[in-house]
Amino acid sequence: MKISVCLCTYNASKYLTEQLESLKNQTVKADEIIVCDDGSTDNTIEILNKYKDILNISLFINNSSLGVTKNFEKVVSLCSGDIIFLCDQDDIWENNKIEKMSSAFIDKNVGLVLCNGILIDEKNKQIKNYTLWNSFGINKINKENFNFEILINKLIFTGIAMAFRGDLKKYILPISANAFHDEWIGFICSYKSKVFFLEDNLVRYRIHKNQKVGIIYIKSLYEKYKFVKKYKIADIEKELAKVNDFIEKFKQLNADKNFINKLKNKQKLYCYRTTKSKFRFFVLLWQLIIGKYHLYTNGKFKTFIRDIFTKK
Repeated sequence: MKISVCLCTYNASKYLTEQLESLKNQTVKADEIIVCDDGSTDNTIEILNKYKDILNISLFINNSSLGVTKNFEKVVSLCSGDIIFLCDQDDIWENNKIEKMSSAFIDKNVGLVLCNGILIDEKNKQIKNYTLWNSFGINKINKENFNFEILINKLIFTGIAMAFRGDLKKYILPISANAFHDEWIGFICSYKSKVFFLEDNLVRYRIHKNQKVGIIYIKSLYEKYKFVKKYKIADIEKELAKVNDFIEKFKQLNADKNFINKLKNKQKLYCYRTTKSKFRFFVLLWQLIIGKYHLYTNGKFKTFIRDIFTKK
């Protein structure tokens, strides 16, 4: 099997060398590493050129900024591997990550493999005794009889911990500009193929103040308050746009009508959540009472509380 690694970079110099070293030290090497840089102004390109021949890197520099999602769309489209790994610029792979994850694809029905990992800070120190699966609630789902419909209200994907079959690209691309690339890829791969859960901690996921997307580790009640205070109806509107795009995508894939209807029910809830009516509290309270928050949001009551304090 040909192995491709997709790496997007933007002003990545602080942590990039550690990530590239972890790719160099893999027990099974990638056949190609496709890198798309989104207009770095630091020495990211210099670092990549240093490793270009060592890691068989194909480097593409965007003429104008694409943003995270569309940059990953580009890099995935350029891959030619049978198995595609997503790679972030600021994390670290364990040396046997490619070997362990690619071996799971021996089962021809498996199209997506998810591994576990630990969380680290800017100085590579582990954050508590905490894993990616704790963060996304994967440890609580039925992995033996995984039902992809739980993804309607539960994000369980992060690119660093994913690998998928290259022949699924035709269903994945293009990626919605309203979605995170990894949740879009994961949701569609889960619908089209079997998901394999690999419990091994094969990645070190870095949490730092300059990260663009990903897990946010909030230590104090005051930090939680500041996080909620920044949340606006415009943020929910973007989530609604993402749901709309998923509905259209699954219609194109001729998905089961009952599943489509569940997505449409989520769409209705998000329409209520974006209301700016003076009766907003009562509209949202009713949605909580009839169980819509429980069915179609991950945070349930916590999401309701956040919504009622959301600014217009």
